[in-house]
Amino acid sequence: MRIETDGRPATAAELFSTYGHFTAMQVRDGAVQGLSNHLDRLDAAHRELFGRELPGERIRDLVRHALAGTADTAGTADASVRVLLRDAERVSVSVAEPNRPPVAPQRLRSVQYLRPFPHLKHLGSFAQLEWARRVRLDGYDDALLTAPDGALAESSIANIGFLRDDGAVVWPDAPHLHGVAMQLVEATTPSTRRVVRRDDVAAFAGAFLVNSIGVVAVASIDDVPLPAPGPLLGGVVERLAAVPWERV
Repeated sequence: MRIETDGRPATAAELFSTYGHFTAMQVRDGAVQGLSNHLDRLDAAHRELFGRELPGERIRDLVRHALAGTADTAGTADASVRVLLRDAERVSVSVAEPNRPPVAPQRLRSVQYLRPFPHLKHLGSFAQLEWARRVRLDGYDDALLTAPDGALAESSIANIGFLRDDGAVVWPDAPHLHGVAMQLVEATTPSTRRVVRRDDVAAFAGAFLVNSIGVVAVASIDDVPLPAPGPLLGGVVERLAAVPWERV
């Protein structure tokens, strides 16, 4: 991994603060699905946290620069990229190896926890990652965050969608991050939102997790198995894959 701040190698001091916001994207052949959505997310969060706009063209320039590499490091057209803002001025861009979604359907364990300020993709992620670590020790793949009243919200790093028999998606209506990949699914597959609790999940035709890395089926939630979504999820994936990739 390499990290730049404003187009130069980042210093340790610039990476120390845990306050701020970010977006994470997968770059393939120098392009990103939903790039405009990522830029809109960054601008909205920057205005909320720092009271300033964040021009999208500046972000694109800095991402292009980081992808191009340096005299000592080769450039890359495929990468996992994060754009982080820890203060009003400086933009950090990290470039790492591309990520791909898990192949096996995921087993989730529900935990009573909601991300603070869930509409923001912020840097305060200790609790959700710790819950994910703990449930993995118990043999699960990820944590499913739930409200005190049992309403399902999101996984530790992804949105969760439930499939109806007609192929439409039901998104849990609980505090969550409106992820870019979720936005793209909403734009390509009929979608609704309503409160979903664990007792409701067995009535669905399947479920899936989605984030910038991709889509993966959900095998079970706690001790409740879910049907293999098969062609229904295949349709979601196919329509999502058809969303154009925007050049950085």
